[in-house]
Amino acid sequence: MTGIWTRLVPRRRQQEFFGQSVLGWLYSNLGNGAYVFGASWPTLFAVSVWWIWKWRCGNVFGVNRKCRDRVQFLKTLANEVTKAWEACRVADAKPSRVERMISWTPPAEGWMKINTDRASRGNPGLASAGGVLRDQYEAWCGGFALNIGICTAPLAELWGVYYGLLTVWEKRVARLEVEVDSELVVGFLKTGICASHPLSFLVRLCLGFIVRDWIVCISHVYREANRLADGLANYAFTVPLGFHCFPLVPTSLDSILQDDILGYECPRNICIT
Repeated sequence: MTGIWTRLVPRRRQQEFFGQSVLGWLYSNLGNGAYVFGASWPTLFAVSVWWIWKWRCGNVFGVNRKCRDRVQFLKTLANEVTKAWEACRVADAKPSRVERMISWTPPAEGWMKINTDRASRGNPGLASAGGVLRDQYEAWCGGFALNIGICTAPLAELWGVYYGLLTVWEKRVARLEVEVDSELVVGFLKTGICASHPLSFLVRLCLGFIVRDWIVCISHVYREANRLADGLANYAFTVPLGFHCFPLVPTSLDSILQDDILGYECPRNICIT
């Protein structure tokens, strides 16, 4: 098997390679960052050690399979392992990020838009939800706050969507955009949920509204575009338990409404692929 190593190890390194103790030999070769034959040397070394040991055991027990060129076999295998490892590192690398300016945008002509959100103080913990309905002219058309009590964050988010759909349906809106800053909830509403899931009952209630005789579009937005709904959800902690409807914007939230009307933008670092 020495002949395999003499073909793999560069001649200038052979004296050092064959003259070390076993432990030093392993450490120095596994820690070497060089590349040879298109593969990293530690990979080629480790692959070669394993296969040389396997071939030697095969010689002892008479079960060796023929290999036309063992050195070329080791080079090819190490090259494939190196490429696979590098591909995994690229896939696991953090995606690059870019700063974008995010703002609330009014619905299209002939549509209404409701933004809903939740607030929670623990998961589970004290939770609330809120929502605001606006038209294409950015006018406040109604809002609500729901002081839920204790529940999980996704459940609170879904209660916000449910009460949002309920209040808008009662206003006889024909076309509705629903914006939520929870990708999890948007996924539930777009693709459904298994019957055994603990949130399935509320997802079904929401879907029951969505399939009625109107057009409803569900979409995810960043929280920077959902500030007014977030404000209503936090405002819900200041009111008694239950559902509270607001024909007019609460005074403490008027500044956020005006920011949205003026197109106020917030910076956000967004992953790009």
